[in-house]
Formats: sequence, structure tokens, C-alpha cells
Amino acid sequence: MRFAVLSDTHYISKSTLYNSGTESPRDVLRHEINLKVMEDLKARTDIDTVFITGDLTDAGDWDSHREFAAILKDLQDSGKRVCVLTATHDFHFSRAWVSVYEQPLRFKQRPWEKPWFDRKNTDYKSLVTDEFAHLPADDCKPLIKPVAFPDDLWEIYRPFGRDQAFSTCDSAYSYAVKLEDKLWCLMLNNNMRDVDAMMDFSATYSPMCYHWIEGIMRQAQEEGAFVFACTHHPLVPPVPAYKIGGTTRNMRNSYSCHTLADLGLSLVFSGHTHFANVAFGCSPRGNVLCNVTTPSICYLPPAWRLVELDPASHRLKQQVIDVEKTDAMQVREATLREHFIQEFIDDQRRNMERLPHGLGRIVLNMRVKHLYPLCKTAAKLTKAEYAQIAETRMFDIFMAATVNMQTGDGQYTPDTPVYKFMMGLSAVLDSIIRTQPFYPLEKKLLGYSVSQIIEPMLYNNGVADNDADFVFDRLPDKRFAPPVFRSNAGVILMAVLSVMAVLISPASPLVTSLALPVLTLVKKQKNRRSPIKPEEY
Repeated sequence: MRFAVLSDTHYISKSTLYNSGTESPRDVLRHEINLKVMEDLKARTDIDTVFITGDLTDAGDWDSHREFAAILKDLQDSGKRVCVLTATHDFHFSRAWVSVYEQPLRFKQRPWEKPWFDRKNTDYKSLVTDEFAHLPADDCKPLIKPVAFPDDLWEIYRPFGRDQAFSTCDSAYSYAVKLEDKLWCLMLNNNMRDVDAMMDFSATYSPMCYHWIEGIMRQAQEEGAFVFACTHHPLVPPVPAYKIGGTTRNMRNSYSCHTLADLGLSLVFSGHTHFANVAFGCSPRGNVLCNVTTPSICYLPPAWRLVELDPASHRLKQQVIDVEKTDAMQVREATLREHFIQEFIDDQRRNMERLPHGLGRIVLNMRVKHLYPLCKTAAKLTKAEYAQIAETRMFDIFMAATVNMQTGDGQYTPDTPVYKFMMGLSAVLDSIIRTQPFYPLEKKLLGYSVSQIIEPMLYNNGVADNDADFVFDRLPDKRFAPPVFRSNAGVILMAVLSVMAVLISPASPLVTSLALPVLTLVKKQKNRRSPIKPEEY
């Protein structure tokens, strides 16, 4: 069976864009991309089913939901089956209204985010900051729009959800559909009816939802059907960097992955990260779950997935389809992908320029040659390889690695100078972190080493993230054995610090010289007794 998977459409209504007086070129482009993708899907004769895995709108306002539901109905009327999930951008438990664009910057507080907010009888003049106190009372009113709550979404997207379901878990806004007699899909929503339940089980699904999933999987086994799932937040982290930078609420923990794998689920499509990624988890019982993360259609990279699934052989063919720009789109670059890459890099450069005390200039101008002496022994670059990258800016390397992480299948293979340099530098940092006796940085990094964080940002050593044909119910073989990079930088640094301490300390030279080594050994013993290990998926 062939179908399309979209995610994170972040739709913004036409009324929001053109009636606010604060038209944003970025948001206009994203609005146009949504319309373009839906028209492209309508025209395709090789796809009869479209899944969208959440974050349908950007702010959860009613206007955007109504307009997007109308767009989905048009797609459905063209002959496509449409199944959607809603996620954290689509609803609010506490807010009554959302403000449009930069309006919140004017106000000391935002009472319109509470359900009890009285829109008509509020004194907005008293809410503005001193900077805007001179404005007339009418100009102090924020441009706000009413927002949807989870129950609202369960109704508004009913034609693209439970109306097609053969079973639902209403408390978790989740449902199951039969695509074919022996091919079923679980649409697992992030929303829960109860606010407390959402917070208590934010890193997993509710007990009632698990009970419902177990019943569906048991029924499928009895009837000989294959079941896959769609959800919003990934069940397996795409890369360690995402796990470290995310939150528990936005990252399912390994319990979810292992539980669903042991229930018989082996394939999941997710979104949220805006990454193109294929990742695998394996439960302690040896059951494998493949998590295919779909990028956003209107952020980096602007793309969706075309999937061909063969349940009998557990084979998956998947292709990332880039959104093509139209002449009407105000984009200078040749493609939308290039536009969003440049937009991302420009945003990060501006962030660096804002750093205080001239740090931005240092960060932006630092080059490989400035750091290479620290990792020369570990990286082992030849003279020719070093000359090739010596003048390369570190900012450019980090931006390329971050773009790799988002777009998938990075270009820095182990035989490239950048790979060797970055892994050598990572080995130095790991050595220092392991050796320093004080703050447990390993805990901050969730047990991952710097090398484990950096390597998948440089190159994908498993199943291709973009175009691939593979069996999804077993762990893939590595394409190559990654080279080992080692460094004694931490030991050398501790020795230098010990010598310096002896020279400048008024205390006994013997006590001073032993202080750092002893503290290091104590820390190593502590780590041996209770090691900090990354969560296993």
C-alpha cells in the first residue's frame, strides 16, 4: 500500500495573515506552502491515503482550525482518505485567547490566556508597559483570537478521525482505522481530556490508552492483521542532541517504545522534531520498533514522505518529497529547501551577533586552525587534510552539522577531514569531562558522551533517513565500523593544574599535589558504583 505522511503543517489562517495589519512574509510563505502541498496531493493518482501527524495549526486559534478543516475536506472530496492527529500547537488547556504576532511584547501580563478572561470589560490601558503608556486606550487593545480546546478538536476533525474509525479511545483522543482488511493503523494522539493526567503521563500514554492499544493488538493478532501507528512525538529520539535539548513532555521515554514494541507494534510514523530521520528501538525482550520521523512541510526541511508498505514481508520503501516553490512565492533561492537552510543559518548568525562582550565576533570568526592544536593527536589529519579545512569557520561546520541532523543523511563520512577533526575534538572533550573531578557534566548530557552526540550529526551510519528500502522489524547493520578516537587531554590537563597548584598554593606541596588526582579517583569510583548511562531505546 502507498500513502503520504505529513507533519507539522503549522497552518495560519488567511484572516490572521491579511487582517492583522502585521503581515509576516515568513508566515505568508508557510500559508502558501500548505495550499501548494494540498493541491499537489489532490493531483497525485498514486496516493489514496494521507496521514498528518499533528501540529496542524501554528497557534491553535479557531480561525486556523476552521480553515484547515475546510482544506482537508477539499482534499477528502478529491477521493483521498485523510487521517489526522492534533498535538500541542493545536490546543490549550489554560488559554482562552492567543495574541497575533508580536503584540504580547507590549504588555506586563496577559490575562487573555486564562479561561476566565473578560474580553469586553478589561482595562487594557493598565496592562501595557511604560514604553507604551502614551498610547490611546483603543490602541492598547491586543489583537487576540479565541483558541480551541481538546474536546473542540475531537469534533472539528471528526470527519478525518473517528468517523473513519472502527475503534476509539475517547479519553486519549485516539482511534484505529482499517486501511485494508488486514492492514490497520493506530492514530495515537498526544491530548488527554484531564489536565492532571496530561502532566502525570506526559512522557508516555495514559493507562487507559495503553489498555485500549493492547486490545487492538490482541484483536489484530486473532484476525491476522498487521498494525502500524502514527503519533506526534517520536518514540525513539532521532539523535542524542534532540533528547538533550528537548523536554520530557516533548520526548516519549523508553517505556513507551518498549511497551508498544512488546505489544507487537513494529512501525511508527511521528513528527514534532521537523527532522527527517529513521531510528530503531529494541525492548529488553528483543522486540524491535522502527520510528520514522517526518519533517515539517513549511520549516527546514520543507518536505513530506511517500511510503510504500508491504506488511507481509515487513518491508518499507520511503522517500522524502521536497515541496517545490512556485513563482508566486517570494523566495530568492533556487529551491525552498535552500531558502529554509539559509533562513536557519541567518537566524543563528544573528543570535551569535547578540552575544555580549564581543563573544559573537569571536564565535563567528573562530576557525579550525585555532582549535586543531588541542586535538591534533586524536584527529590524526594528514597535512593535506588539515590544509583543506584549516581556514574553515567553526560556525559553518556547526551549522552544516545541525542542518545534517534536521535534513538527514549527513555528508561527512569517516574519511572526510571534517569528520576526523570533529571526532578528534569530541574525544578531547570527553577525556576532560571524564577526568575533571568536580561537576558531573555526564548528568547534564544524560549519560551520552560528546562523541555520541556529535557523530550522528555528521553522518548517518544506519538506514538512510530520506530514500530507503528496508525491513523495519529488525535492527539494521551498520554501514561501516566507525573509527575510534582517543585522547589523554584530561589527564594532561589535571597534571598541569596540579603542578600549577603546587607552585602557587601556600599549603603543603604534598597535599596540594595530591588533591586533584585524589578527587579524580574518588569521582571515578563513584561513577563506577553508580554510572550515569544514557537511556536505552
